[in-house]
Amino acid sequence: MSKSGYSAAALLAILFALPFAWRVLVHREHGHWEDPIPAHYFAHLELFLGNGCLGIGVMMLLALTLERYVSVCHPGHARPILGSPIRAVILIPIITFIMYIPIMFRSFVKTCRLVPDGNVIYQRTENTAFITHPAYSVYKIVLEMIFKVIPVILLAALNLRILIVYRRSCEKRRKMTLSRTTSGEEDPRKFAEERRLVLLLGSTSILFLVCVTPMVILNVTLSDVNLLKYPYQVFRAIANLLEITNYSITFYIYCLFSEDFRNTLLRTLNLSDSTPARGLLKPPGATTTTITQNTQKSV
Repeated sequence: MSKSGYSAAALLAILFALPFAWRVLVHREHGHWEDPIPAHYFAHLELFLGNGCLGIGVMMLLALTLERYVSVCHPGHARPILGSPIRAVILIPIITFIMYIPIMFRSFVKTCRLVPDGNVIYQRTENTAFITHPAYSVYKIVLEMIFKVIPVILLAALNLRILIVYRRSCEKRRKMTLSRTTSGEEDPRKFAEERRLVLLLGSTSILFLVCVTPMVILNVTLSDVNLLKYPYQVFRAIANLLEITNYSITFYIYCLFSEDFRNTLLRTLNLSDSTPARGLLKPPGATTTTITQNTQKSV
């Protein structure tokens, strides 16, 4: 279920990034609209929905990593982290969106009437008194700690531990396999799962660290004074692009290297048939031991 939640969160984060990019490119920072509906959306819901889905994606990815850690490092105690899988999928979005509610009040819609023709336009305006309040500054730091800093540390530590334990298990299995063969040569087909897991864990950990760290720095240093500086605007654009790129590429990495994730995504989109999709990196006829099966189920 957490795989379904992560799939949905990743897709929604990419979807909500599209109107954000359109607003920045077409309407710039504040924008002006003749219809109040898009003005209120960009003032109150744009950052709330976008950041909320990004936060849900982080928590779902962390939940997946924790489940994989328990399955690989403590196979005898494998169980859902937050109780039932359905409970985890429900609680994570609810708690995340509740924590992002204050984001809805950082902007408001200002009504302007044009002098020559009398037409009314609606403009998104920053709520200066709200965003400069010390409590909001503390709130931003807490959000960055919960959804950026702590997940980066936990993902790096847990994935490193998973890699170490799994490589030791594969080395023991390799030695047992070689001792039973007369030729003394290892069959590369039997260790395809090890290579796939190393690629999955290593790529997602490095990608998350590289792409999310600039966004942490941006959110902590964001201010009207810095926004007037051209280099800071360039850094802001790069940080936003990297964050969206992280979730986009991570989504495709999981689709490429995790057969279980692909099948879950297809079931989520109601595109799955009775025959599950096969792993792209798993050679036909390759045998799988109990350790590999446990690891594959947790990926």
